[in-house]
Amino acid sequence: MFDDADCTYEEAKPILDKFQEIGLKPFGKDWRKEMDMHPLFMDDVPQEVIDGELDRKKWPVLASHLDIMYEDDDDPVGSAQSYKEDGNKEYVKKTKEGYYKAIISYSEGLSKDCKDKELDSQLYCNRAAAQFCIGNYRRATEDCEKAMALNPSYLKAVNRAIECQLKLGRTAEVLKWIERGLAIDGGNKELLIAKDKTQKRLKEEQRDERRRTAAEKKRRNEERDLLAAINSRHLKIFLPSDEEGSEDQRTLDSLSVGNKKRVFISEDGVLTWPVKLIYPEHKTSDFIEQFREDTTLGEHLGIMFPPHGESPPWDKEGTYTLPNLTALYDGTEGKVELNLDDPLLILLQKHNVIISAGTPTFEIHCKSKQAGS
Repeated sequence: MFDDADCTYEEAKPILDKFQEIGLKPFGKDWRKEMDMHPLFMDDVPQEVIDGELDRKKWPVLASHLDIMYEDDDDPVGSAQSYKEDGNKEYVKKTKEGYYKAIISYSEGLSKDCKDKELDSQLYCNRAAAQFCIGNYRRATEDCEKAMALNPSYLKAVNRAIECQLKLGRTAEVLKWIERGLAIDGGNKELLIAKDKTQKRLKEEQRDERRRTAAEKKRRNEERDLLAAINSRHLKIFLPSDEEGSEDQRTLDSLSVGNKKRVFISEDGVLTWPVKLIYPEHKTSDFIEQFREDTTLGEHLGIMFPPHGESPPWDKEGTYTLPNLTALYDGTEGKVELNLDDPLLILLQKHNVIISAGTPTFEIHCKSKQAGS
C-alpha cells in the first residue's frame, strides 16, 4: 500500500492507530495478502470457490460478506434464490471478475441445501455457464451433469455440456450429449442438424485415427527391420555417450541426425544409405541421397566424373576423372585407402567404418595432386 505512496508505513502508522481506536481494522504490513483475501479488492477468486466450495475459516471476510447479503437462514429457498439472482447480475456484466463473483454466488446458493430440485438445477446450470466463460470446461460439464441429475429434462444444461465438449475437442462426448438432448426433445431441429454434423466429424476422426495407428505400426516395423538389418551386418553406428534411452533408440536417433533422408531398406532388401563425399583439396563436398550397399564407389564416381564429361565448376583443371581418383576413410587408426571396386557394404565392414550422423563419409582425392604434394 505504501510502496508507491508519498509516506512510509511508519509515517502512516499514527493514522492507522486512530482507525483501530474507533474500531476499524486497517491493513497492516502484510497488506497485499490481506487485500487479496478481501472481496472488495481480490483480483482472482480462490480456486476452491471456483470448484464450488468456500472454506469459511480460510476466507472469513468473504464468508461474512456473503452472509450479510443473505441473512435469512430461516428461508433456504429464498436465500438460494437471492444468491442466484445476485449471480445472474454478476454474470451479465460479462467480465472475468463478474464470472468469478457469479460462481461464488451460485455456489453459496447451492450450499443452502434448499431441497428445491428445480432451483438447485438452475444454480448448477448457471454456475456451469460461468465456469465455461472462464475456460473451466470440465468443471462446467460436471455441473451440467449435476443439473441433469436433479432435472433430467433440463435441455439448457444439455446444450451447455455440448458447448463444453466441443471446446475440449471430444467429439464422441458431444454426440452422447446430443443423444441425451434428443431423448428429451426428439424433434429438436438444431440438435438433429448437430447430430448429423457430429456423426460425420466422428467418422472422419476415427478414420484419421486408424490411419495414424497404421502409420505408427508401419514406422515401428520399419525401425525394427532396420535395426535387425544393421545388426546382422555388424555395422558400427556412432552413439553419443551423453544421450539417454535404450541402445536401439539411440541408434535410431543417430541414424536420423542431420539427415532429411535416413538409411532405409529397399523393396529387394538392400540397405540404401545417404553418403557424403568430401573433396579436401577444394573444400567442398557432394551428398548422395541413395547409395545402395551393393553398389561401388567406382560406379558412383564414374557417373559423377566421366572421363570425357563436363567437369564440376570447382575442378578448373579438369583433373577429377574416375581413373585419376582415390578414396580414403579417415578412421580411428588414421586414413585408409579404399578399393573403388568394393561394394559399399564391404567397405563399411572391412574397414570398421564408424557411421556418424547416419551418413558414411569418405574423402575423394585426385592422384596427380597427391603425387605432387
